[in-house]
Amino acid sequence: MATIKIQKEAIPIVKSGLAIEENILKLSLDEYKKDLETFERKYKMPREVFIQKFESGDLGDGAEWFDFLFAYRAYEHVKKKLKLIGEILI
Repeated sequence: MATIKIQKEAIPIVKSGLAIEENILKLSLDEYKKDLETFERKYKMPREVFIQKFESGDLGDGAEWFDFLFAYRAYEHVKKKLKLIGEILI
């Protein structure tokens, strides 16, 4: 774990910035989740099955799969960022 030194007066600014970022990420996560659910219904395939089939090459390289892949990877990326924010102790 890394330590960052912040002047006491700056703590509210840092907390506020993190809260704003967290809210933006939560909104993004909700949108990507809706996109994933749409793709899952459309292709009748859960995201975990999709990513396994896509990465193994079973689905080919059609453009529609890359939209599903983007939504999946964006969702996972935002989840990781939210987890990191949640682990910040101030």
